[in-house]
Amino acid sequence: MTAPVNENRVGPLATEQLEKRLFQAADILRGDLRASEYSEVIAPLLILKRASDQPGLLTVPDLARWSHVVAHHPRELGDALNRALWALEKSNPRELNGLFDHVDFNRRVPGPSALQRLICHFDPLRLSDDHIEFGDVLGRAYDGFLSAVSMTDRRSGEFYTPRAVCRLLAELVRPQEGQSVYDPCAGSGGMLLQAAHYVEQHDGNEADLALYGQEKNRAAWFNGALNLFLHGIRDTSVSVSDCLADPLLEDGRIKQFDRVLTAPPFSMNYVRHEVGYPERMMYGWTPEGGKKADLMFVQHVLAVLRPDGVGTVVAPHGVLFRGSAEADIRRRLIEDGRLEAVIGIGPNVFHNTALPACILVLRGTQGLPADRRGSVLFINAEHEIASGRAQNRLEPQHVERIVESFQGWKDIPGFASVVSLDDIAANDFNLNIRRYVDTDPFEEPMLDVRAALTGGVPKREIDLTSQRFRAFGIDLDDLFQPSGPHYVDFLEEGYEATAARIPELAADLERRFIFRSRDWWQQQYYLFADVAGTDRLFTSGLRSQLRSSFCANLMPLGILGEHQLTGLLASWWSDHEDDLKSLNHRGFTGVVDRWHSTRPSWLGTSRIPSEPDTARVLDALGDDLCSRVRQLVVMERQSLVETYLSWGDRYATSLADLERRYETAAARLKARMAALGHI
Repeated sequence: MTAPVNENRVGPLATEQLEKRLFQAADILRGDLRASEYSEVIAPLLILKRASDQPGLLTVPDLARWSHVVAHHPRELGDALNRALWALEKSNPRELNGLFDHVDFNRRVPGPSALQRLICHFDPLRLSDDHIEFGDVLGRAYDGFLSAVSMTDRRSGEFYTPRAVCRLLAELVRPQEGQSVYDPCAGSGGMLLQAAHYVEQHDGNEADLALYGQEKNRAAWFNGALNLFLHGIRDTSVSVSDCLADPLLEDGRIKQFDRVLTAPPFSMNYVRHEVGYPERMMYGWTPEGGKKADLMFVQHVLAVLRPDGVGTVVAPHGVLFRGSAEADIRRRLIEDGRLEAVIGIGPNVFHNTALPACILVLRGTQGLPADRRGSVLFINAEHEIASGRAQNRLEPQHVERIVESFQGWKDIPGFASVVSLDDIAANDFNLNIRRYVDTDPFEEPMLDVRAALTGGVPKREIDLTSQRFRAFGIDLDDLFQPSGPHYVDFLEEGYEATAARIPELAADLERRFIFRSRDWWQQQYYLFADVAGTDRLFTSGLRSQLRSSFCANLMPLGILGEHQLTGLLASWWSDHEDDLKSLNHRGFTGVVDRWHSTRPSWLGTSRIPSEPDTARVLDALGDDLCSRVRQLVVMERQSLVETYLSWGDRYATSLADLERRYETAAARLKARMAALGHI
């Protein structure tokens, strides 16, 4: 007998709830601090509360206990908090060394009233492992908070790389456990976080990853160090230093790494005599003026890669084509086989610039793998973005397509091209992506002269897209009438009326496709039920199994292609990552608890309100997946309507038709003039 469902139950603290709390804390500080300064007050309070609530996380002396701090009079809170941070740092030098040196609550928080309100705001929170949904809640909430702040404050945006970009770079370099990973411009720590996340998601132990970083801006370093700590990543070495002036050393030599991924600030100036260890710049020096340090960062990455290492650098497009010294640097590093790929991403993706950017995939001195030598892969992903009101976004399906194309290493019309070094040399080592990847290879065929003169639609033009119509069960006989061996005519009803019937003609196979997607999901019920609450949901094998079976189930119907299906599934997984993490750690009951707290409307999608948690969760997740399938299918079908209308625009009215209309109109005019006695 199923136990009754407690509709009033309250689950552990979810990411969304804590993130909301952080925004509310920022509201208390609003007007007195810049947005970029909020974290200097909020993050230390979060650390103190977490350390006090979770035994064994850190060594917490009495001075640093939350209960000791809140017992003080409001006028003494600033001093009490400063002493608490000092004591906590001294008791945990390995984890917190130097982290709170610059934090002063008396200086940062405007008066005891605001500080007391902050303490009262955080006091009800319970941040022990037993009271949070899963271990990464604090890190995910804090990272979301940093992202929001960076969008409102240009100063913060310079040091925050959108997490989708970080994920893309991590997917390109594919770090493995036991390796060293380095970000020379670490900012808020996103690159290192995603490297660790990649290892964890591919069944590795992120604790066996050696993470290093440098960040010259102390405020950005502070945010990055706290971000890593709140994500549970303790064993890192990120210093406040300038990678160009003061690179990391090991035994007196430039330290080298297995993987490097970084997004340096665009178009910076540098001073040549301040660059330490100038032998790193083996390919040349860019002009000191004119904000052209981009290729200096690239050369730093090349210098710190181990011989078999892989690096990725985000850069402005200017590094691809600017002349003079920069052209010579490009030539030399390409001839040395150090450049593997050039990937263009769309504009307005970064918080502090609307410029489009590129990603350079670099190799250590061993060069490219044998099967890739002598060529460079160009990927033009400038259209792989989702437009937002203030910011464009690189979404999971876009990352999925770029990574699959990079790993596949083959020509994809309009998207990717493998280009020989000879061809690049013939273009004077200009790496402008559009020189090598035609972003619009599917131009409309040239207007058929015979059809334009005498009427009809050329069959050869229709044949180019006929398979897309057939996937929806639409035959050419449904859309045209015969007109000789090489041409067809529009139906008597007119091409616009025929186009309006396409959704009706496609409806049966459209429904079949959507039903097939639901059938597939229902077949996964046992899989999800088997892994719920076992910490086995986030294994690479399971995700690969889902992706393969999803495509195998739906691709034979022909309506959606592989990259559309894998992108759809990646987007669904990403949007539900917190739900799936809760399912992974706490089972179906955990997901229902989080939905009660964060999105109660989701509990209404279940077929039967009193259903057990397993059915409620799987029904809701499946409904959302199938809704996404439906949206994509509708978009594909609408593209058929637009294709048919374009044929009508080109061929519905021929020159012969126009002449007949002219002759008819002329005859009518002549008759009218005669009736009026003018002829």
